[in-house]
Amino acid sequence: MEQTAYERLRRFFSPRSVAVVGASAKNQWFGNLVGYGRRFGTAVPFFPVNPGAAEIAGIRALPSIEHLPEGGIDFAVVMVKSEAVPASVEKLLHKGVRNILLISSGFAETGAEGQARQEQLKRFCKDNHILLMGPNCLGFMNFSDRVNVFAGGSVEGELRQGPIGLVGQSGASSEIIASKLLRKSLGISLYTTTGNEAVITAEDCMDYLVHDTRTRVITGFMEGFRNIGRMKEIAREAALKQKPIVLLKVGRSERGMHAARSHTGALAGNDAVMDAFFRQYGIIRVESIEELVETASVFSRCPLPQGGRLGICTLSGGLCGLYADLCSRCGIEVPRLSERTVAALKSVLPDFAQPDNPLDVTGSGFLQGMGDILKILLDDENLDMIATLSFAPASDGDALMHGFNQGLFPVARSANKPVIALSFREMTDYARRHYGENSIYFIEHPQDSFKALSHLIRYAEFQKGLARERFGQTLDSPAPITTG
Repeated sequence: MEQTAYERLRRFFSPRSVAVVGASAKNQWFGNLVGYGRRFGTAVPFFPVNPGAAEIAGIRALPSIEHLPEGGIDFAVVMVKSEAVPASVEKLLHKGVRNILLISSGFAETGAEGQARQEQLKRFCKDNHILLMGPNCLGFMNFSDRVNVFAGGSVEGELRQGPIGLVGQSGASSEIIASKLLRKSLGISLYTTTGNEAVITAEDCMDYLVHDTRTRVITGFMEGFRNIGRMKEIAREAALKQKPIVLLKVGRSERGMHAARSHTGALAGNDAVMDAFFRQYGIIRVESIEELVETASVFSRCPLPQGGRLGICTLSGGLCGLYADLCSRCGIEVPRLSERTVAALKSVLPDFAQPDNPLDVTGSGFLQGMGDILKILLDDENLDMIATLSFAPASDGDALMHGFNQGLFPVARSANKPVIALSFREMTDYARRHYGENSIYFIEHPQDSFKALSHLIRYAEFQKGLARERFGQTLDSPAPITTG
């Protein structure tokens, strides 16, 4: 993405004042915009436009677009009937507004007539240098700059800024993803929905996130791509920046492909070809919302491992078997411990403990101090990453569990290998914040979490392949990898 294009989108996602054409108390859209803005604590003012209302949601309304302050509006939300959209957009242009979110439906998603209406709108926007998001779109939340232009109503949790970008071709589905990311105490840099993509596309948003220094992981709910060639360039640039792209791409089944086409009109594509494309360009494809959230989480909190060999430590022989089976299913290697590690573990564990991988420290063994056990496992040359026993505290007053983790977390944070917390207790919102504040990835739902670990391992292998082939043919001969 050229710097001028990046700056243009940066301004789009950071408006200073927002007109809302068609704002009404008769539906939820304007109330949602204002509500999320207040939750953000943003100072960005809204100017509702409605000829039949004096005020909406406690904000004084203006009777027409012509009554908007001259030169004082740099963004507009349009939520009028589809047949009234062209005139509204033209009037906004005359007021100098070239950044528009179009919530209104009744365009390409409705059939041939709506498609023609959308093409006409697209041509007008292109001819007049208007950036338009939508139609049939909920908008965006810019967590990094604390700016909200989002009309949905189902994003739940603390609106926390962080390193994960989210692009959703489905507004409602991506609201679920955003809520689950926030509930896991993960921060978001930019969450954007794209709707029918008349002008701004999902590829545009992903390209922006690749170049956004506040974003380290890019996630998306995708129904199809507008431009595969463009997506290749985006994936190539993301790979060179070591910025993983994690996508939930629907349309594997015939019914799923039909649903994707009918929703946004995007190219659903051949799924087998799509899988091959993802593998070649290092894009991580997940199968569920939960797997996407876990994968984003592990990438945001763990460094890439040097290899794929996992050490597992818990206090239950049954869980050892369960985790070993999950690793086998996910293609994660669980190697034998070195003789030196076995000897070191025997010196700190009870006599009846039998050091192995997975390691059962037993109900008595963990009381010896998991920090020391973790140090021993980290020193094992057969292991590239460790999933270790931890206890989720229930509250600030849970002194025993906090004391246990205080002996573990400093070792985990200073380790030169990824360390993952295997929580032995039910996870609560408090515990999720506890692990998040300590930058520790925790396993809450083992099946999805071990899939996420397998993605971390595969992506590390992909990056090693890039390093080996930096002057070869990988990714159409990319430039050398840089870590800056």
